[in-house]
Amino acid sequence: MKIKINKLTNTIGAEVIGIDLTQVAGAGTKEMLNKALAENLVLVFRNQTLNRPQFRDAVLLFGKAKYQLLQQYLYEDTPEIGVVTNRDRDEAGDGKVLIRGHTWHTDHSNEEIPAKATALYGVSLPAQGGDTMFCNCQAAYECLPEAMKSMIDPLKAIHTYNSRFAPRKLPKRTKEEVARSPDVAHPVARTHPETGKKAIYVNPIRIEKFEGMEIEESQTLLKKLIEFASQEKFIYRHKWVLGDMVIWDNRQTMHQATKDYDMSQFRKLYRMMVEGDRPV
Repeated sequence: MKIKINKLTNTIGAEVIGIDLTQVAGAGTKEMLNKALAENLVLVFRNQTLNRPQFRDAVLLFGKAKYQLLQQYLYEDTPEIGVVTNRDRDEAGDGKVLIRGHTWHTDHSNEEIPAKATALYGVSLPAQGGDTMFCNCQAAYECLPEAMKSMIDPLKAIHTYNSRFAPRKLPKRTKEEVARSPDVAHPVARTHPETGKKAIYVNPIRIEKFEGMEIEESQTLLKKLIEFASQEKFIYRHKWVLGDMVIWDNRQTMHQATKDYDMSQFRKLYRMMVEGDRPV
């Protein structure tokens, strides 16, 4: 069966049809999938039956595995893979349940070389809700007023692990994890290495200030950029079904999970990242 790429919205997301991710893919297929990811920002693969090693191998089609900072959520036998559930606990902190990922963000932006992409695979899902939303920050940049583009083009943001102004709490890091994740500055208008297009590259849970700006002014600008990029016209909302694998380009998107489901129902997804490049 020939592989097809079907768009899910006019601005973001596509479904890949006609591929079994448990089968070995050739160089041509890898090239096609990576091009499709760069162009569509989010790719959905449905009806996939994957164990952890098979999920890992599927994600490796998009590049080398990137380590995930928080070791407590990783599997010992497949350390490239982490788990995201609604029963995760802040083991290095107060030990309480901590729901992760439910506000807009892009993964590992507080690192010198953030993740190119992140993938999730649905293992256990609530009867309804618990969707994942994605926004197209490249299309959002294109729609910015010229004055705003001129303002943010030369601007850099300081990314820290957990901003004092973050809309949610992150798990506490171990001493080793703190040492591996110092603060870093990244451009606010990030150029994609494959398409050459610019995208708004911000993260409300990581950014406290922009270089050359006071904190209050920085937070005002950050809020404006988040609100602009997360307009409905830039969003794809993925409603999970068992067997779905979704991968997205962190260089051009933000994402968030929804908390609109019965928390007594178990939600579990495998998570893996792909090595990226230094933002420019």
